[in-house]
Amino acid sequence: MGIRYVSSATGGIELLLDWLSRWARDTPDAPFLIDGRQTVDFGHAYQRVAALAGGVRSKLPLGARVGVVMYPNVESVLMALAVPMAGMTLVPLPATVDDVERRRLSEIAGVHSVLGSAHDFETSLGLAEPEDDAAHSAVFTSGTSGLPRAARLTWANIEASAAASAAHIDHSASDRWLAVLPLHHVGGLSILWRSVRQGSAVLLAGPFNPGKVVGLIQDGEVTLASFVSPMVEQLLEYGLDRAPNFRCGLIGGGPASERALSASPLLLLPTYGMTETGSQVATADPAEPRPDRLVVLDGASVSVSETGHVVVDGPMVSRGYLDEPDRVGPLVTGDLGAMHGNRLEVIGRSDSVIVTGGENVMPERVESAIARLSGVGRVAVVGVPDPRWGELVAAAYTGTADHPDIETHLRGVLASFEIPRRWVRVSELPMIGVGKVDRSAVARLFDTGSAS
Repeated sequence: MGIRYVSSATGGIELLLDWLSRWARDTPDAPFLIDGRQTVDFGHAYQRVAALAGGVRSKLPLGARVGVVMYPNVESVLMALAVPMAGMTLVPLPATVDDVERRRLSEIAGVHSVLGSAHDFETSLGLAEPEDDAAHSAVFTSGTSGLPRAARLTWANIEASAAASAAHIDHSASDRWLAVLPLHHVGGLSILWRSVRQGSAVLLAGPFNPGKVVGLIQDGEVTLASFVSPMVEQLLEYGLDRAPNFRCGLIGGGPASERALSASPLLLLPTYGMTETGSQVATADPAEPRPDRLVVLDGASVSVSETGHVVVDGPMVSRGYLDEPDRVGPLVTGDLGAMHGNRLEVIGRSDSVIVTGGENVMPERVESAIARLSGVGRVAVVGVPDPRWGELVAAAYTGTADHPDIETHLRGVLASFEIPRRWVRVSELPMIGVGKVDRSAVARLFDTGSAS
């Protein structure tokens, strides 16, 4: 289908505010935001965003970094759209943390103000006229270590990302995208950006509730969705067995479990991307959704370096982080991969490789083998220090299976050095970000003496 770039009145590519204006003119009654309490069409959304942007412009200096707490409701979304359209940089802040943590993130990002009620800002001053390369958002990455960093995304980055996604899954104005991922993460934000661009509706379903989501899907209310693997597994536990009108779902935030992909009635497309790329840059082919062969999206350039690291370039790639110099050259990620023509295979994280007795072990490979066994839920494999071997392979898992039975299963699947030497069964794995296991916290489980 290919990417469609449209010239704006200023001669650059058409940006999100141009798209919002277009839909407000051409399809003003089409639904845009639905949150259970209200439905806002494109005509009224544009009016509200313009008024909010005018209010922000009247109170804050041009170019300021402005925090918005991203509650899963219409008011937060309208404010988040208005801030960049006022000529400011949006800093989306989590609604799921306390005020102390939000203040910490605001200080790291150099936020000028955190906006409160949308009604306090509405005026008639109107929208700014941003350039393609102007800052749009500064979005915190979901890394598991170190000081949080916020990736700088421009208007052009977001346009390129949304265009590539739309081309790959044939996203159109008739779609209704289910939003259950946190809206302060790029996975949730990108749903808003894509839907503005395509003139389609967003169903703001609030914090993830598997029973509610099963009802929405089985009632035919959803055509597109974004998930992480544990969400899909919970939908299956709640009896999801049909999906009328559902076209496809993107599944990211880490490797998709085999159960989530094989047992679900949903067409699920594993994706690869990150905050620094405005979301996905490679996604499974809808006609052949193999999780180990992801199609590089139009406009993106993905390769693998001599050291095995995935390298990404293209118009959707951020040039760097807040208060850091622009990156020179493409983005060299911490992920290991292999290319098969225009298909990317993601092998794992380079910083998670376990070296035991001189042998390299990819934890993702071991996790995949363990997860195939009946009675196993989620799995995390880490290295723990050992005076003889350097590191031992250790596995934490949820489920009812006993680890001696798992070891027996693994002997015919993995090399002997890949089979975990230490095990712990837990009620749930420690998590960080959206669907990401906190490997540091998992490693600490083996310091408690409860592991065998």
